[in-house]
Amino acid sequence: MVFITLLSSVAGMTLAAASSLAHDLFAHAVRRGQAEPRTEMTVAAWTSVAVGTVAIGLATMVQYWDVGVLTTLAICIGASAVAPALTYSLFWRGFTRTGLLATLYGGAACALVLMVFSKAISGTPSAIFPDADFALFPMQSTGLVSVPFGYLAGWLGSRPDHRRRAADSLENRRLYEESEARLLAAAE
Repeated sequence: MVFITLLSSVAGMTLAAASSLAHDLFAHAVRRGQAEPRTEMTVAAWTSVAVGTVAIGLATMVQYWDVGVLTTLAICIGASAVAPALTYSLFWRGFTRTGLLATLYGGAACALVLMVFSKAISGTPSAIFPDADFALFPMQSTGLVSVPFGYLAGWLGSRPDHRRRAADSLENRRLYEESEARLLAAAE
């Protein structure tokens, strides 16, 4: 049962990565929206092969590493990047695209950099590299620092756009109030 679950997760992530790269990067960025569907499918197929090859290479490189460290890293990146982005998206109207990117990139980078210099990677007998000692961060997990950093990055990233949006807010409110009656009448 565990094997089937892992296989479906890996297949789903591979297809999502290939689809995203083929559709977003190739079709819209490289071809400026002028890609043929057949060409896009061919690029998606080859991208699946490339993503799978990279994943196999990475898995081969880390096969003898402590699974706990890799799990902690994945959880810290999710908690530092994805959780603040979801929280802000759901509960803060002033959250902007710039704030979203700052949260995702800032939280993930903070968790990754702190983990590289943590005691989980070097400096202790149970570390990935027990003979080396470049541990500058004193904890095993980075979440205590990287999660607040992810929230702070999202807030700071949304602040410059917030002033500009405040001016546009009055115009948007006026347009909404004008169309609100029509929207409510159509809903009945």
